[in-house]
Amino acid sequence: MNSQHTIVYVMRHIDIGENVDIPYKKIGITGSGDATLTNRLRQISNTKSPIQAQCIIAWEHSDARVIENALHQVLEDSRVLGEWFLDKNDTLVERLSPIMALLGAKKLTINDENDSYTKSILNQENKSNVSFNQKLLGEISELLEKPLRSSLRLAGPTVFGDKSKLTFYIDSRKSGNHKLYIGRSKKVFEQLKVFLEEKGFDCEHSTNEEEAVIYGLSTLQISEVINHAESEFKV
Repeated sequence: MNSQHTIVYVMRHIDIGENVDIPYKKIGITGSGDATLTNRLRQISNTKSPIQAQCIIAWEHSDARVIENALHQVLEDSRVLGEWFLDKNDTLVERLSPIMALLGAKKLTINDENDSYTKSILNQENKSNVSFNQKLLGEISELLEKPLRSSLRLAGPTVFGDKSKLTFYIDSRKSGNHKLYIGRSKKVFEQLKVFLEEKGFDCEHSTNEEEAVIYGLSTLQISEVINHAESEFKV
């Protein structure tokens, strides 16, 4: 047991210059106490760089180093360099959470989200996301065969299907490879999966199995999925 390291954390990099998605996550360990997470952020980030770091989740466990090593081995195929791993579909936290719960790790409240450093980063990212998502929603709306109700979230636009009774949540990516979650689909998942596969789209259960999800869609493909569902999908 290593008494000096009791926190396992996951960090991400953010491009506050608004140009790219960074699909990498860092799995590391640090000492006890929330203040050490803030210190690690400042060590990893260069304050004069448009690339900044944010801790997105952390757990406390007496065997933090053992757990870190085990996670690194499990994710070896996704390792990019050192403690950084490719998280192409942005699902790493969802995949790790049940494992950490099983190991008895205690999820920590990340208090440093209220410090000036992190607030500044997140505010800049939010402004970037709002602008990007407004443009994305406009592009999707122009490609739809009929007008549909919609709204904007920080994660991306939402489109509400009138005929299909499905809700389409776009998890937007600046790379153009978006994720599409299809809400209200749990009871019709099998029918929807077969229907979308016939149209050339691979549909999967989301991590919590409450909705369907399709990865790596362009703006045009998202509009195609919605158009197909609205015009042809029948339960």
